[in-house]
Amino acid sequence: MPRFETLMPIRTKGSGPALFCVHGQPLRMAQRLKKDRPLYGLSHVYHSDFLAETPESIEGLARTYLAEVRQVQPVGPYYFCGFSAGGMIAYEMAKQLLEAGESVGNMTLVEPTVGYQKRSLSGWVAGSTVSSGNTLTALLTLLKKLPKAIWTRSKYWYRKFKTAVYFKLGKPLPEDLRWLGYLKSLGPAMNKYSYEPINCGATILYGSTEDDYAQAIADYWDEMLAEGVQLEIFADVHEHVDFMIDPALTRTVELIERTHTH
Repeated sequence: MPRFETLMPIRTKGSGPALFCVHGQPLRMAQRLKKDRPLYGLSHVYHSDFLAETPESIEGLARTYLAEVRQVQPVGPYYFCGFSAGGMIAYEMAKQLLEAGESVGNMTLVEPTVGYQKRSLSGWVAGSTVSSGNTLTALLTLLKKLPKAIWTRSKYWYRKFKTAVYFKLGKPLPEDLRWLGYLKSLGPAMNKYSYEPINCGATILYGSTEDDYAQAIADYWDEMLAEGVQLEIFADVHEHVDFMIDPALTRTVELIERTHTH
């Protein structure tokens, strides 16, 4: 087998269609996926010090991943699962494959990063609130959301501070902080990326969210994915990283098994 830089062969044989997991926890997924299905992980942190090698663009990183994907599967249909920023990259991989005349069977995107978009989901929700013309309702809505927002941001900044300390000391990041580390390495590339509509379908997963935001999510992805979106809200998931552990991880794999077919 060839030596790969960004692709991790986890299960190379099986009768089912190969699943390519972009970031996330592909080893844990392999334990829950059907045994007759090939599985590969994809990440730019597998081969190098990701603090020293910052990807220049999402498009370039997607091309790098695809070059290795096509060594193990030369033709489609291709099946992807992308977690967080990996969802953004999986989306771009699908776009490039479609532009090359290949087919994409399905994608499962787990809370794909969209926060860097000029037309952000939060902007859609804010716009719908303001357009209602009811200033008091808008104010009450914001006050209701404020404590949760403050708590969430406080935890984020605390973790970011801890991550900076590890960087400064040159120590390896613990698992609960590693995602912040790789987001830091991807931040400039994500800043420049813009989603464009593609002729593909996807299953998109989000954690607990309010109805107005869920509707904004559905509207946004309906515009991007011409072949339709299956939106799944995991009401019991309150932390982004909880998608990578049970029970959310097992439920995610079950959805993949139902939607990713020959």
